[in-house]
Amino acid sequence: MNLTVRQLRAFVLVVQKGSFTGAGRAMHLTQSAVSILVRDLEEALGSRLIDRTTRSIAVTAVGQEFFASAQRILADIEHAVGNVDKLIAKQRGRVVVAAPLILSSTFLPPVLAAFGRLHPGVDVLVLDSLTDQVLPNVRSGVADLGIGTFRKTEADLSSALLFKEPLVAVYPKRHAFSRAARLAWKDLHGCSILTLRSGSVFRELTQAGLASAGLPLEPAFEATYSGTLIGWVKAGLGVAIVPAHATALADERSVGWKRLEKPAIEREVLMVHRAGVSLSPAAQAVAEHLLTNSTRGALDSGK
Repeated sequence: MNLTVRQLRAFVLVVQKGSFTGAGRAMHLTQSAVSILVRDLEEALGSRLIDRTTRSIAVTAVGQEFFASAQRILADIEHAVGNVDKLIAKQRGRVVVAAPLILSSTFLPPVLAAFGRLHPGVDVLVLDSLTDQVLPNVRSGVADLGIGTFRKTEADLSSALLFKEPLVAVYPKRHAFSRAARLAWKDLHGCSILTLRSGSVFRELTQAGLASAGLPLEPAFEATYSGTLIGWVKAGLGVAIVPAHATALADERSVGWKRLEKPAIEREVLMVHRAGVSLSPAAQAVAEHLLTNSTRGALDSGK
């Protein structure tokens, strides 16, 4: 038995429109062409589906039963074709991801390298910037996705948690902290603290950690970038408080680091995009990959 999609569609449309003429208009075919398609279908099935008169049509009992099956077959085909179209779309496109400098240089590279092997036709552009520039880039549409730690997300943004990571203390290799099994916030008493400038969410987390130990935040030096703080540690200027991923930039020969405990203060790394705006298939593929593989970029912060 050799049935075609065009034959099934012609039959279904004839029944729905109530005429060969109406079906022909829907298919952009002549009435006679539609009639031939239905006739060929009937011959393939070995049964009449439609009784024809000069003025009207009547669906036979066999035709009525076959009509429901034909509709399901066409719906299944359309669904399958739609899935293929979506799959193809996810293999092509351009996606812009906005992320702070630390995450751009530590977390994203291995995750996006794995994505590139799976989707070589999708170009992913990383827009590395300061944390406070990520959300404006997403809101303006400059970036499809944004990654970072934010004080709060607004109603115009949808967010999803990628991972959590602790704050760590980075210290010179010869510091007494190197010999400690664990490190608590209270152990920072008397240290020259290096921290990010006011306005940074990490500055606020650092202040909360010190306050929990009854210590004030009186930084010896402040910087805009975590990498700068680690450079100052190497120069012997003090102990830096940074998120764990920043330690990927540290030289283990000259500095060490440990997570700060009692209490353990973690930052949440979120992925955001504009609420109410559908992501492109390529951007959706990147988002799904980040959610599924976010632990691939995790670092050991408990030296």
